[in-house]
Amino acid sequence: MNSITIQIQQDDFSFTPLEIPLGVDLSLMEVLKGEDHPIDAVCGGMAICGTCRVEVLNKDEVELDGIGDAEMCMLDTLPCNTGNCRLTCQIRISEKIDGLKISIPKEF
Repeated sequence: MNSITIQIQQDDFSFTPLEIPLGVDLSLMEVLKGEDHPIDAVCGGMAICGTCRVEVLNKDEVELDGIGDAEMCMLDTLPCNTGNCRLTCQIRISEKIDGLKISIPKEF
Protein backbone atom coordinates (compact mmCIF):
# COMPACT_ATOMS: atom_id res chain seq x y z
CA MET A 1 0.00 0.00 0.00
CA ASN A 2 1.49 3.29 -1.14
CA SER A 3 -1.38 5.56 -0.17
CA ILE A 4 -4.55 5.80 1.87
CA THR A 5 -7.90 7.31 1.02
CA ILE A 6 -9.97 9.58 3.25
CA GLN A 7 -13.62 10.20 2.33
CA ILE A 8 -14.95 13.73 2.87
CA GLN A 9 -18.71 14.17 3.08
CA GLN A 10 -20.16 16.88 0.85
CA ASP A 11 -23.28 19.05 1.33
CA ASP A 12 -25.38 16.53 -0.63
CA PHE A 13 -24.14 13.71 1.67
CA SER A 14 -22.04 12.14 -1.10
CA PHE A 15 -18.34 11.57 -0.45
CA THR A 16 -15.28 12.91 -2.23
CA PRO A 17 -12.14 10.78 -1.91
CA LEU A 18 -8.82 12.31 -0.91
CA GLU A 19 -5.81 10.11 -1.66
CA ILE A 20 -2.83 10.67 0.62
CA PRO A 21 0.59 9.08 0.01
CA LEU A 22 1.99 7.09 2.90
CA GLY A 23 5.34 8.07 4.32
CA VAL A 24 4.44 11.71 4.82
CA ASP A 25 4.94 12.88 8.38
CA LEU A 26 1.85 15.11 8.51
CA SER A 27 -1.35 15.45 10.43
CA LEU A 28 -4.71 15.19 8.73
CA MET A 29 -5.11 18.92 9.41
CA GLU A 30 -2.01 19.73 7.36
CA VAL A 31 -3.20 17.57 4.47
CA LEU A 32 -6.71 19.07 4.49
CA LYS A 33 -5.34 22.63 4.55
CA GLY A 34 -2.94 21.78 1.73
CA GLU A 35 -5.86 20.54 -0.36
CA ASP A 36 -7.83 23.77 0.31
CA HIS A 37 -10.52 22.24 2.51
CA PRO A 38 -12.18 24.70 4.92
CA ILE A 39 -9.97 24.02 7.93
CA ASP A 40 -8.73 27.16 9.70
CA ALA A 41 -6.29 25.60 12.19
CA VAL A 42 -5.70 28.97 13.84
CA CYS A 43 -3.36 27.51 16.50
CA GLY A 44 -1.27 25.60 13.97
CA GLY A 45 -1.92 22.17 15.40
CA MET A 46 -1.56 22.69 19.14
CA ALA A 47 -5.09 21.43 19.99
CA ILE A 48 -6.00 24.74 21.62
CA CYS A 49 -8.35 26.43 19.13
CA GLY A 50 -10.70 23.73 17.83
CA THR A 51 -10.88 25.21 14.32
CA CYS A 52 -9.77 21.93 12.74
CA ARG A 53 -12.64 19.91 14.22
CA VAL A 54 -14.37 17.30 12.10
CA GLU A 55 -16.99 14.66 12.76
CA VAL A 56 -15.72 11.13 12.23
CA LEU A 57 -18.52 9.21 10.54
CA ASN A 58 -17.05 5.70 10.80
CA LYS A 59 -14.94 5.64 13.97
CA ASP A 60 -15.62 1.94 14.52
CA GLU A 61 -14.20 1.03 11.10
CA VAL A 62 -10.77 2.68 11.45
CA GLU A 63 -8.05 2.58 14.10
CA LEU A 64 -7.84 6.17 15.31
CA ASP A 65 -5.37 6.74 18.11
CA GLY A 66 -6.92 7.59 21.46
CA ILE A 67 -7.84 11.13 22.39
CA GLY A 68 -5.17 12.87 24.46
CA ASP A 69 -5.86 15.20 27.37
CA ALA A 70 -5.34 18.43 25.40
CA GLU A 71 -7.66 17.28 22.62
CA MET A 72 -10.29 16.10 25.10
CA CYS A 73 -10.24 19.44 26.93
CA MET A 74 -10.75 21.31 23.65
CA LEU A 75 -13.47 18.96 22.39
CA ASP A 76 -15.37 19.44 25.65
CA THR A 77 -15.76 23.14 24.75
CA LEU A 78 -17.01 22.57 21.19
CA PRO A 79 -20.45 21.64 19.86
CA CYS A 80 -20.57 18.00 18.84
CA ASN A 81 -23.98 16.39 18.83
CA THR A 82 -22.77 12.86 18.06
CA GLY A 83 -19.75 12.55 20.33
CA ASN A 84 -17.69 11.51 17.30
CA CYS A 85 -15.74 14.74 16.83
CA ARG A 86 -11.97 14.89 16.61
CA LEU A 87 -9.33 17.53 16.00
CA THR A 88 -7.58 16.80 12.71
CA CYS A 89 -4.36 18.25 14.09
CA GLN A 90 -4.21 15.25 16.43
CA ILE A 91 -4.74 12.60 13.73
CA ARG A 92 -1.52 11.45 12.09
CA ILE A 93 -1.45 10.07 8.56
CA SER A 94 -0.94 6.30 8.70
CA GLU A 95 -2.34 3.06 7.25
CA LYS A 96 -4.58 2.80 10.32
CA ILE A 97 -6.85 5.61 9.09
CA ASP A 98 -7.33 4.29 5.55
CA GLY A 99 -11.03 4.61 4.71
CA LEU A 100 -11.72 7.30 7.33
CA LYS A 101 -14.94 9.20 6.59
CA ILE A 102 -15.28 12.74 7.89
CA SER A 103 -17.64 15.67 7.77
CA ILE A 104 -16.26 19.19 8.08
CA PRO A 105 -18.59 21.49 10.05
CA LYS A 106 -20.02 24.38 8.06
CA GLU A 107 -19.15 27.03 10.63
CA PHE A 108 -15.46 26.78 9.65
